Amino acid sequence: MKRRLFIGALGTTSIALGAGRKRKRGPKYIFYMIGDGMGAAQRAVADRYARARYPERNGGLVMNQLPVKSRTSTVEVNGKVTDSAAAGTALACGEKTGNGVLGLGADLSTPLRSVAFDAKDAGMKVGIVTSVPIDHATPASFYAQVPKRSMYYEIDEFLAKSGFDYFAGETMLGRKKTKDKKPQEQMLSEAGYRHVRDRVGFDALKRGTQRVLVEKDLGYAIDGKQEISLADLTRKGIELLDDKHGFFMMIEGGKIDWSGHANDLATNVHETLAFDEAVGVALEFCRRHPDEALLVVTADHETGGLELKEGPADKMLVSTIDAQQYQSAHYADQVKTWKKRNSVSVETAFERLTQSFGLSDLSTQNAEQVYKAVDYSLSTEEAGSRDPALRKMYGKRNAATVACLHALAERSGAKWTTFGHTDTRIVTTAFGHEAAQFAGENDNTDLCKYIRHLITT
Repeated sequence: MKRRLFIGALGTTSIALGAGRKRKRGPKYIFYMIGDGMGAAQRAVADRYARARYPERNGGLVMNQLPVKSRTSTVEVNGKVTDSAAAGTALACGEKTGNGVLGLGADLSTPLRSVAFDAKDAGMKVGIVTSVPIDHATPASFYAQVPKRSMYYEIDEFLAKSGFDYFAGETMLGRKKTKDKKPQEQMLSEAGYRHVRDRVGFDALKRGTQRVLVEKDLGYAIDGKQEISLADLTRKGIELLDDKHGFFMMIEGGKIDWSGHANDLATNVHETLAFDEAVGVALEFCRRHPDEALLVVTADHETGGLELKEGPADKMLVSTIDAQQYQSAHYADQVKTWKKRNSVSVETAFERLTQSFGLSDLSTQNAEQVYKAVDYSLSTEEAGSRDPALRKMYGKRNAATVACLHALAERSGAKWTTFGHTDTRIVTTAFGHEAAQFAGENDNTDLCKYIRHLITT
């Protein structure tokens, strides 16, 4: 199997700088890269895997080799564990807000200005790139102002009115049409966006093309079927945005978070590598423009409460991660089919799953735990009558798959402690012009403030 390595009032929220204004010392090119849900442990295990899996390469993750490093706090305005909307707003606007809120203050009415609009007003071109839907929380925090992150149609209205030069990611979630709302295709067309949905159209995009929206489902890197990767979207963004005024590009690796919620370590590692491949594309460009470019790599929060202990030998780590061939939903769907058709016994399902995850030699204790989870998943009893301990442990999740994922993580020297977000500090690294500003301890709002200062000075 092939694996890839890697609206409205927006313009009035602050005084515009004036398009084309000359900046005295700020970088001409800015890459602001966000690994959604990517904590220090996620970076560490992916780095170790990359070093062992690809020894011919010099070092592990590109992002971990950037010279400037810091630890960044992520809590939302009330000190709670943040979601991606509040964290995205902090990274984009430099202000704290509540969970679920995009581009507005905690009062749900005060508009906050995204640094992307500072860049636009300074004459820079602007790109918003992600591996998940373009109107998802993190990318939307750079152009939208809504009290609820689920207001996808309204978010798409902000997208159309933003005037940004390049949007790229998966199919938007706000496709719902109502009698009193304009169809999205019309909305985007009237805003002057060229809409691209396939590889042929993507490859046809050339420098000088104005207002581009690339909407193409990327899938998961672990499945090895990506027609377009996050690195491809980043590379195309550079091609389209590079001109004499420079550009600002936000690039998000969104499925790192999704695989963290699923406690799917193998998928998480490959999504981190796919994001790091995009970092490598940005770094290559920055090295060609050493006095003009800035690269900042951070995260909005950590997902899954991933903890690392002394793991197996490097070869064992690689073989453990590589044993899983698909994203975990693939296996969960198999289990659901077996249950629906009543076609597979618990014993057979256990054997198939443990073989699929490379877990045929589990310890007696771990084998018993996985077997119970498989039995639980295939049971036709009412949920309320099943083992309460297992019901509490797995909830509505596919117990059989999760048990295998946890066993694989343990074999890799890792442990998931939650299915949600945590408030652990994340790692920020940087390279290039004025990168030293990002060193030391900081808050997620500080990152935006540093970039804003460089743009507006």
